[in-house]
Amino acid sequence: MKKEYLNGAPIPYDKPIGELRELLFSPNMKNFSLACEALSYSEDAQAYELLKSFSDHKDKYRRLYVLKTVFRLPQAVELVYLLENALCSDDLSFLKAALDVIAEYKIKISESILRTSVSKHINKLNYEIYSLDILKANEENYFYLTDIFAESEDCFKKEILCEILQENYLPERNEELFNLFKQDKYAKIRLEAIKLGKKYGFDISEFLSDIDGHVRKFASRTDVSLSFISEYADRFTVDISDDLESAIIYNPFGNDNLYVYYMSDDEYDPFMVRFSYQHQHLPDIQSVKAWIDKIISGDLLAIEFFGDGRDCFGGEITKEYLEPLTCDSLKQFLSDCGLNLFSISANSFKIRGWQGTNDIDGTIVKSNQKICIETPQVF
Repeated sequence: MKKEYLNGAPIPYDKPIGELRELLFSPNMKNFSLACEALSYSEDAQAYELLKSFSDHKDKYRRLYVLKTVFRLPQAVELVYLLENALCSDDLSFLKAALDVIAEYKIKISESILRTSVSKHINKLNYEIYSLDILKANEENYFYLTDIFAESEDCFKKEILCEILQENYLPERNEELFNLFKQDKYAKIRLEAIKLGKKYGFDISEFLSDIDGHVRKFASRTDVSLSFISEYADRFTVDISDDLESAIIYNPFGNDNLYVYYMSDDEYDPFMVRFSYQHQHLPDIQSVKAWIDKIISGDLLAIEFFGDGRDCFGGEITKEYLEPLTCDSLKQFLSDCGLNLFSISANSFKIRGWQGTNDIDGTIVKSNQKICIETPQVF
C-alpha cells in the first residue's frame, strides 16, 4: 500500500527527480528513506537507476532500505540476485526484508534457495512465510509444505501454510488436506478441515464430539442460503446471486441499497447486513430479519465520520438521537460509543437512512465548539 507519511513526515511524491536525488544523497537517513519511497513509485526512468546505485552501498541500512523499495519498479526484475543473496545471509533483517518483498510482489526466485532459507530460520519467521506462496504447485513443493506444516508448533504459521496449501492444491488433494488438518491440535486448523469436509462431502461426524466448543458448533451447523430474503422482503425488488450467498434489497426511495451476505465458512457470525456506511455481522436468520426491519423502518441509520475527506470511523445511529439532531445529542451519541466529539480527528459526518428523511451532511467546527449542519439548522 502506498504510504502518505513516513515517521511523521509526508513522502515527497510530487518532487522532481532532481530534488529526490539530493534527498537520496543526503547524509540524513530520514531524507534517504523519504527519497527511496518517492522514487519507488516514480515513472521517471532515472528513479530506478538512482535506487539501483545504492543497492551495493557500504552502509547496510541504506542497502536494506533499497532492498525493501526498489522491487516496486518493474525494472528491478534484473536484481533478483539481491533477494537470493539476502536469503543466504545470516543477517535476519535482510532475510526478512527479502521474504516480505517476495511475498508482496510475487517475485520468482530460486525455489531451492527459498525452501532452504525458510526451513533454516522457520522459528524466527512469522508473516514472512507467505513468501512460500510463490512455489510452483508440484509434488516436491507439496510435500515440503506439508512437512513443515506437520513439524510446526506455531498456530499462526500453520494458518498461513493451511491457506497456501488450499490455494494451490485444491481440489486435487482435497482428501489429503482434509486428513492432514483434521488431526491437528489447534482448533482453528480443525475448523479448516470441517470446511473442506462440508465442501467435498467428507465425513465430519467425529468433530461433533470435539473438545473445542467452536469446532462442535461449526460441525453441527446446517448451512443455509439467502433464499428466504425474496419472501421476507417481497414488497421490494430483490436480487439473489446464483450461489444464494448474496442478496440486494433495492431501495425504492433511490437511496443506498441494502446488501445481505451469507458466508458459509464463518463459524461464528455467517451473516452480514450492509447498508450505506455501516455493516453488522449476525449469527442467524432471525437476527438478520430484525436488523433489516430496523433499517427499513428508519429506526436505525448509518453514520460515518470523516477527517480531511478520509474515513475515520462509523457505525449505526438510532432515531432517538435525531429528533432533532443537536450538538448535545451528537455528543451524547459519541459518548455512548465511548468517544468525545471534540477530541476525535473528524471534522465532518454523514448520516444516511433508508427513506432519506433524516439524511444529514454535517460539519464539526471545533474552533467554536459547535456543529454546523449543511441545512438551515446551525447548532
